[in-house]
Amino acid sequence: MSRTRLAKAPYNTYGDLMVNIPSRPGDVPEWRENKPFRAMLILDDTERELSSARFVWHNSHGGHAYRMFMTDMANLVKSANNLYKGSADTWWIAERRGKNYGIRLADQDDLKAARHTGGARETCRACDDTNPKYETLCPLRPESDKAHSYEEDLQAWGTPIRPCRCGLSHKHHIHGCSDKPLLGCPCDTCREHFRDR
Repeated sequence: MSRTRLAKAPYNTYGDLMVNIPSRPGDVPEWRENKPFRAMLILDDTERELSSARFVWHNSHGGHAYRMFMTDMANLVKSANNLYKGSADTWWIAERRGKNYGIRLADQDDLKAARHTGGARETCRACDDTNPKYETLCPLRPESDKAHSYEEDLQAWGTPIRPCRCGLSHKHHIHGCSDKPLLGCPCDTCREHFRDR
């Protein structure tokens, strides 16, 4: 789904993302460049206003508050694989719906627009010190239809088949892992190879 990318987002003096802006835009304490950020957010509550209902999150170390629209919460629950007891440790980005602001799960297009390059974290100029030290890879996932180094999805460990971060569930010849196609690989080339044997 294509969407207009929000260039800047309003924050109050406490560092919270503002839900809406005052009638005079000059009353906003800070307009920050809107780029994906990594944070562990904890779900606090829900709130309802006349025109909308939202989920309220705060970050684990600074207590800054962020609101999330219901549609984006549904997407988070369906897409994120690191939700645990009301917390989510992932990449976020601010967005605007109507006159209200909130956060959503940052997608691959957001990461590309922020100039993430994928691969090792130290080679990506967009990765900074806000990324957790235990994360060695840039959040931009490799594309499954292009040659790239195979990167196991660490969150899929313990499953019978460890998928690549690009989404393929087998080590695939296009990743450059092997010069021989692998048994069970879903691509047509590998199927042809094993059918002829």
